[in-house]
Amino acid sequence: MTINVRTKGDITILDLQGNLGLGESVATFRNQIQELVSAGVKKVAVNLAGVMFVDSSGIGSMVGAHTALEGIGGQCKFFAAQPRVIRTLDLTHMSEVFDMHDGEAATLASFASSPQGSRP
Repeated sequence: MTINVRTKGDITILDLQGNLGLGESVATFRNQIQELVSAGVKKVAVNLAGVMFVDSSGIGSMVGAHTALEGIGGQCKFFAAQPRVIRTLDLTHMSEVFDMHDGEAATLASFASSPQGSRP
């Protein structure tokens, strides 16, 4: 798992590349989220376009990211998920929990239209 970190205004975007599953990839993602939370980042958009597979550990790390940011009054949103990842999130009903968007522009716009820390 590689993660490219970039910013647009006050939003940090994480471009994930690789499978999000048990082991190093989950640890890498969790560590990146923890670094951002520790630095006081409150708006995170996670680009899932480069993630072809997610397992229960990966979903757990996504829940952890969502919870960690909400815990500090922030928001974590996900976008551009591949069909296989969407199916997994739908089967586990996590697509109902996460703030999911089709593309980056819609995701970034959704931060402006929703109050800090609000649920979709």
